[in-house]
Amino acid sequence: MNQRDLRIKLLGELLYVERRLGDAVLRDLRAAAHDEELSNLLETHLVETKEHAERVETAFRRMQIAPTSNRSSVFESAVTEHDTTAPSIGDTRLEDIFHAQAALHTEQWEIASYRTLLHLLPDDAADLLRPSLEDEERAATQLDTAIARLVDAG
Repeated sequence: MNQRDLRIKLLGELLYVERRLGDAVLRDLRAAAHDEELSNLLETHLVETKEHAERVETAFRRMQIAPTSNRSSVFESAVTEHDTTAPSIGDTRLEDIFHAQAALHTEQWEIASYRTLLHLLPDDAADLLRPSLEDEERAATQLDTAIARLVDAG
């Protein structure tokens, strides 16, 4: 594998995750959240995530490559783990902590992906993705704050 192939693989995985988050995962997580502030945070990030997917698609095009979505088994495993564990928790506050933690895991994965791609991509494509990285970092901070608030409420 060369650098071009690695760019395409990583960018494709990021596109897959952004699309899955925007199409269903964040919507389902928001619907499962009992805490209004957490639900609102997830709703805001859902809107941002749709923009992120568009930016990733545009980054592909700027490199003169058709946007390609590459399944992320790590992401899908995390979704399955969340969906299996969350219903067994029983306490709504603890369930919301678990939802926020699952979202934070995803944010951290996305942050690592964006940071790596900013180094690998040509400047014009990297510059396009910087606002998405900033959104992910802000969402991670907000989720951390939400977790602390929910823990303190117990």
